[in-house]
Amino acid sequence: MYFDEENPQFEEGEPYWFLDFIGSWIWPDSLLAKVMIWNRKMQNHSFSFETKRYLKEYIRDNNLKDVKVRFNQYAPWDDLKRLWHSKTINPLLKWTIGLYAYFVNDVLLVGRIFGGDHYNPYSNTIHVYSDIPAVVVHEGGHAKDFSQRQYRSWYALGYAVPVLGAFYPEARASDDAIRYFRYRCDKTEEMTAYRTLYPAYGSYVAGGISDLIPTSPYSALYGYSLLATAASAGHIVGYVRQGRAEKEWTPKECQIAEELEKKK
Repeated sequence: MYFDEENPQFEEGEPYWFLDFIGSWIWPDSLLAKVMIWNRKMQNHSFSFETKRYLKEYIRDNNLKDVKVRFNQYAPWDDLKRLWHSKTINPLLKWTIGLYAYFVNDVLLVGRIFGGDHYNPYSNTIHVYSDIPAVVVHEGGHAKDFSQRQYRSWYALGYAVPVLGAFYPEARASDDAIRYFRYRCDKTEEMTAYRTLYPAYGSYVAGGISDLIPTSPYSALYGYSLLATAASAGHIVGYVRQGRAEKEWTPKECQIAEELEKKK
């Protein structure tokens, strides 16, 4: 679908403080996400100008002209139209797994309340609810990764495979987000990305593994224990990587830019 004034590439939902408060501070999964990432801006359903600017510039820098971005917006009818017009996925997959994903993620689980940042490859749409540049650029990384695939239907199918759907795509998106901040010579956001995306990656993997745990009276306890362990490990790895990155920072490109700036 082409974008125009009636259908802009970037849209934001109207603020409804009561719904956003529930989605941010009442819904248990949102509270759990804040604790795991240790950042109150995780799934807070409100965005600063800077966070939106990061994702918009990432989308434009990577020439992702056909991806739709929804900031805290619930628009099931428009998402269905995007699914209908999508030509990047095999129709059989689009109208089975893609339609199921649409009903679950875009209709039933109302993003304004139950929302979790995610990319839908079937409608090529990014849904974001967190006011953290590293998180929103990470979701943009999924769209970029998907756009570079020759066999997009198979790749989209891989998203649905437990564990496999978490390991590779999530690592690719996180790595690309970190590289993007390095490319921009943005040390602050690069360091924040290590502390944010590594524990998030641990939670993705743990979530995939927990899907394989047989149902039992203790399965929820096992799942949450696994999430806590994986997120904690991610925090440790993230802080180690941040320490190493700080020692090897400043990139040559940034040094050149700084030298040119001093000469002016």
